[in-house]
Amino acid sequence: MTTATNPDYTDVVQKIGQMLFQALWEEEPNLDKKVRELDKIINKLLRRIGFLVVSLLLAELARLVTKKAKAAGLTIHRCKRIKYLSLFGVIEIPSAYLWNKNTRKGMRPVKDQLRIEHGDRSVAVQRALTDFGAEESFGQAAKRFEEHYGWEINRAKVRREVEKTALLAQKFVEVKLFIARLKSLKSLTTKPNIEQLLVELDGCHIRTGILLPVEKAEVTKKRRLLKRKRQADWKEVRVGLVRPVSDKEQRTYVAQMSKYPKVVGQLVSAAYDQGMSQQTQVYAIADGGNGLREALQAHFPNLTFILDRPHLKQHLYEGAEAIGLAGLERHKWVSDQLDRIDAGDVRQVIRTLKGYRG
Repeated sequence: MTTATNPDYTDVVQKIGQMLFQALWEEEPNLDKKVRELDKIINKLLRRIGFLVVSLLLAELARLVTKKAKAAGLTIHRCKRIKYLSLFGVIEIPSAYLWNKNTRKGMRPVKDQLRIEHGDRSVAVQRALTDFGAEESFGQAAKRFEEHYGWEINRAKVRREVEKTALLAQKFVEVKLFIARLKSLKSLTTKPNIEQLLVELDGCHIRTGILLPVEKAEVTKKRRLLKRKRQADWKEVRVGLVRPVSDKEQRTYVAQMSKYPKVVGQLVSAAYDQGMSQQTQVYAIADGGNGLREALQAHFPNLTFILDRPHLKQHLYEGAEAIGLAGLERHKWVSDQLDRIDAGDVRQVIRTLKGYRG
């Protein structure tokens, strides 16, 4: 075993690469006709090499921790092979249960010291499943995983990994925002830590669902569980961000499948995390949804609310339609109002619209 802190194994890689090249050159027929498939062929071989190396390393580690436990006076009572999911495939590891008849105590070295249990996944597998599962359906994520890593995984595993990671992420965000608010209360001053903050908030609908028992008490073929059907539902997810006006990159996001007051409460904590104080000027850009502006004004002490331009145009077109304008006349009227707003005559436009009698 090497003592280097960050070995790059250059000599080993070159040796293996040379051996693989020699084997392919001598054994693979018609290489000149497979030029565009060479990387695919080599990729499969490298996956097999990776699987073998990880299997050997885990087996040796399991042997060493078991040997250490035996040296401490324990004897193997039973041994089973557990499955561990790596990027290269499912690896079986011997996991022994040892027992000391004198102390009447037992242990599983692979579980206790290597922290590997049956069905565990490597960090790389966890990340791949979470990334893929967060971007598309769990079924499609499972197919995508197989395309990338060459072995099949059940979509239920993708779902469980995504749900577990999502809960951990949610807990992390809640704790971080809670600490930010506590710190702000302890060091609250009238002098702003940051002069201007920008807040944005919007929502979208996503497809969700719950599993309900089917009418007939049927069971699944493999696990013999009661069959259930999915009842689809659409729920609104509200997403917001906070950032300094002068820095587009320093953004903190929050998201909740809940009503505006709770989301805005998290936005306030995120603003404190960005350095907001009582004197910080906050600009909020959002649509004119019911309750959104009111929730922002109730939570941020110095708020200037700005209706975003796409929704402004939408409301103006709806206003033109209510007035009875159509066609080119409607477009011209909206364009005129926008020009006046851009020129700074916002209050005049509002007075004109309020004074309309039709």
